[in-house]
Amino acid sequence: MHGRQRGAITLLAVMLLFCVMAMTTIYANRNLLFELRIANNHYRAGVAMEAADGGIEWTLGMLNGIHVDAACQASEASVSSFRQRYVVIDASSGMISPNYVAETVAGCIRQEAWVCSCPATGWAAPIVATEQLQPGFRISFESVDRAGVIRIVSLGCSSSSATECDNPSSAVDAALATDKVLLSAALVSALKIPPTMPLAVRGSIVLGPEGLGLHNSGLLLLSGGMASGLLESRLDSSPGSPVELALIIGNTDFAAKSADEMFAMYFGMAPARYRDQPAMRIVECPADCGPELSAAYAKGVELVWVEGPILLTSSLLGQTSHPMLIVVNGDLTIDGDLQLTGLLYVRGNLVWHNAQSSLLKGALLVEGNLRLAGTVDIQYAEPVIERLNKQAGSFVRVPGSWWN
Repeated sequence: MHGRQRGAITLLAVMLLFCVMAMTTIYANRNLLFELRIANNHYRAGVAMEAADGGIEWTLGMLNGIHVDAACQASEASVSSFRQRYVVIDASSGMISPNYVAETVAGCIRQEAWVCSCPATGWAAPIVATEQLQPGFRISFESVDRAGVIRIVSLGCSSSSATECDNPSSAVDAALATDKVLLSAALVSALKIPPTMPLAVRGSIVLGPEGLGLHNSGLLLLSGGMASGLLESRLDSSPGSPVELALIIGNTDFAAKSADEMFAMYFGMAPARYRDQPAMRIVECPADCGPELSAAYAKGVELVWVEGPILLTSSLLGQTSHPMLIVVNGDLTIDGDLQLTGLLYVRGNLVWHNAQSSLLKGALLVEGNLRLAGTVDIQYAEPVIERLNKQAGSFVRVPGSWWN
């Protein structure tokens, strides 16, 4: 006889336990999926914020850069810089306004490397088909009620598609993240305290038989030492007033200033800090510095620092609309004619000879002595000095203006 089978209750209990374990596993997995989605959202939000913050740094660098093409790359063929293309600086008031109000003007997306777009009009981000994440940022500008300051608006997105980033429903469906960062940027003037005369020499002045042509409606010359060789026929000051009133020669206070004090008197900072500002370009000259300076200006460089002593032969540099400011950190020898629109600052002695018809429209400042033989004219050009004071310089962060 067969015995009765047993264990049905145990089997039922085990099956119930399996069901409970399965439900617990499914519930735990549901929490895991939820946490994975939260982590993914945090990651994409972080990518968007980093892209937006990177856009701020990129824009500051571009505002202090040289001529660029439509791909935001330095180009000798281009005739405008990022600053000239997208912001307008009023020469009289110093107010800065965007060329395109509340519109995207430039931006970049991240592929294998950053791919950027800086068109003259109608920005559009390049899109490349890929399964990888393509974050990017777009840049616009806003005016502020303060001279010399403009607000940068950087919109970062975890996708390169502007259509998806701007549409909330599409952004939700595609699990995208967007972030906006704002920062105020201030223009540090290239010539904080403009000179009021065409020539200032801390040392002495010795001129040849041709004298020196100085032209201004007011003060003509400030020197710490004595000046010899000045010809009244070549000095042009306020009509009807004696030319002697426009000459300050042998000023002991000016002569007593140190070289760094004279530098700060016009630029408002120490020489080392002025040299290291973002918009300054250091040019090295193996021999004649004329070709290097001409090449730098053709690329859009307006502020130049050159380590002396250097030699400069015949050159044509600067325009009234875009003057050039040159600082020579040492002695300078000019051999031949120089046509310069801007400001020349020499931290050592200046020797200028063999000039037939040289013209400097702006101002000449010399920390040492000036020796000149030839036909040279220095014309104080107020529009040139105004532009160096109000429109040229470096854009820097305004402390406390960052906002996310």
